[in-house]
Amino acid sequence: MSKTGFTLCNAQCQGLAQAGAAYEATAHADPTASFYKVPSNFSTSLAPGLLLRVEQATSMVNYSVPSGLTMSRILYTTKDLNGTTIPASAYILWPYQPLALPAGKGYPLVAWAHGTSGQFGKCSPSNYHNLQYHFMAPFVLAMHGMVVVAPDYAGLGVDTLPSGQTISHPWLASPAHANDLAYAIAGARAAFPSVLKPKGPFVAMGHSQGGGAAWAFAERQVSKPVDGYLGTVAIAPITRIFSQYELALSNTSLPFAPLTLALSATLVASVTAVYPAYNFSGMTDISRDRWLNVLKPIQGCFPTSVLVFSDLNLTQLVQPGWEKAETVQQFANRTAIGGAKFKGPMLVIGGGLDTVVSVDGIKTVVNATCSAIKGPGPKGVATESLEMVTYETANHFPQIQASQSKWLEWVKDRFMGAAAPKAGCTSSSIAGLRSEFTFQTPLPNFLEDWVDPNLQTEGWKYFL
Repeated sequence: MSKTGFTLCNAQCQGLAQAGAAYEATAHADPTASFYKVPSNFSTSLAPGLLLRVEQATSMVNYSVPSGLTMSRILYTTKDLNGTTIPASAYILWPYQPLALPAGKGYPLVAWAHGTSGQFGKCSPSNYHNLQYHFMAPFVLAMHGMVVVAPDYAGLGVDTLPSGQTISHPWLASPAHANDLAYAIAGARAAFPSVLKPKGPFVAMGHSQGGGAAWAFAERQVSKPVDGYLGTVAIAPITRIFSQYELALSNTSLPFAPLTLALSATLVASVTAVYPAYNFSGMTDISRDRWLNVLKPIQGCFPTSVLVFSDLNLTQLVQPGWEKAETVQQFANRTAIGGAKFKGPMLVIGGGLDTVVSVDGIKTVVNATCSAIKGPGPKGVATESLEMVTYETANHFPQIQASQSKWLEWVKDRFMGAAAPKAGCTSSSIAGLRSEFTFQTPLPNFLEDWVDPNLQTEGWKYFL
């Protein structure tokens, strides 16, 4: 509820918002979030990649991190989409037994980019009991001997400058998230130089929003290389959200259309995060009220936003044709990835039954990228390696588990010095063994989703 106490959100709407916020609070490891307060000596004149704070050993009392793993957190400087230096946060997972590498190379590192968690400071994965993706990726990577460095992204965790100015999260601004990845690596190396070497080996990896971040990182490597890079894994990457949005508008029966359109207000907020003068102008009065006077004051994350906007249809969420505005198109162009040169090798994974990200859209961008990396002439030779694998019967989150044997081996091969994949593009699909009997859901908390008898009424919880 707004500080003035006035909102068009009725009692039922307010009740849902408070229920969502109360549930999310139970997921926070540190309710005070004191770690994320930026030191008073921070300045936008600082260089990116500098270390602002180190928590050498995070207390595991309120985390559900597997026994044997340990954790650290850092604050560091990064750059936003406009090139301004801002503070950000990240967590580091440490393996019990690091994967053995040749002497002098330090420890293997995976820069992990997470999927959508929300828009506000309280939505940082580093302050969730299970670090958001738990056994789907970060726990698995660390238990297989890899150090995991995972940025929260700008605006999540750290959301306020010492001056009091708010840092807004630019959701799906993949090049900005790529900066967060790059400078989190630099910050982690600065915090732990004895084990994370300046040129130590690393792989970039992410899912959904983070899949787009990882892909953008591979593109960033062309002009701003980070030493030690060995390749990228992009799972269900969101590459060109407005292309998908336009498809959803034109055909609402497409599998990904309902959720894509339901997140219209979040897209408007993301444009505003990059272009403050845009000022949420794509929203209707009712959705603007819900965002500014209901969701923002309680810092509601993804589950709560689902509740707060659940009773609004598209015409109540956004203005007709909002996506065609000049500022919105500028945002779309600046944040689109794919169809450009990158540094590989890169493994792209898609789910044939994905109801969040269009697998056909991923394939279109992959094809455009394959054209971009070819040399001149009809027989031009590709300069990088790009492999796409489609898991035909997998939804948005299940494709992470369905493909685990593939990406885990791929990542380990990079660290162990296996021959790099040959330059060029390849694609394949996996039908899956007994896939007709698998349990599929677009939600991240698949275990609870599977067994919860109240799924119809409490399914919103599993967006966390």
